[in-house]
Amino acid sequence: MTESELQELRDQIRKGDDKGLRLVFEQTHRYCTRTLVKKTGVNTEDAEDLYMDALLIFRENLLSEKLQQLSNLQTYLFGICYNLWRDLNRAREKWAKESNEVERQLLLILGQEAAPFEQTEAELMREQINHVTLALNKLGETCRKLLTYVYVEQLPHREIAQLLGMSGPEVVKVTRHRCYQQWIRHIEQLVKPSHGQQ
Repeated sequence: MTESELQELRDQIRKGDDKGLRLVFEQTHRYCTRTLVKKTGVNTEDAEDLYMDALLIFRENLLSEKLQQLSNLQTYLFGICYNLWRDLNRAREKWAKESNEVERQLLLILGQEAAPFEQTEAELMREQINHVTLALNKLGETCRKLLTYVYVEQLPHREIAQLLGMSGPEVVKVTRHRCYQQWIRHIEQLVKPSHGQQ
């Protein structure tokens, strides 16, 4: 696509006319999803989800004017699809490899019933619960809801995707990982000052 064709598409989108974007979909959808399935072994449903996310990224790049010229539309969109798939795969591998000891501890804290602790243990437990709760409140609404759905309500990813308006369970997995990392960073920031005072 030339610079002027991209500008025309940009103008159409800004006016609320999705005809140009539909044309992009028709020219790239089949190629991107089939090639993604063939090259990565991802299933068709996940390929569809990744393609739709790629199309949204293409639209954002176009509107933010990051994209000024394009030699091959199919290759560009497939590149976005492939990068999304690679990021997703990395996140999956990381979740599979990690022992998730911190996660298990946090879940134990969150699910802890009143128990006959010694005074110092009870105080420590209250402090930990306070840190976890404060850190959770520092997250955005989407992350708070997602982590609650995953860890407290233990809903399936497909259901969470529907509740949060996400395109599919794979997006939930990637977002969960990002939100979880933010949550841990907030907890670490809250815990550091108290350790420094000892």
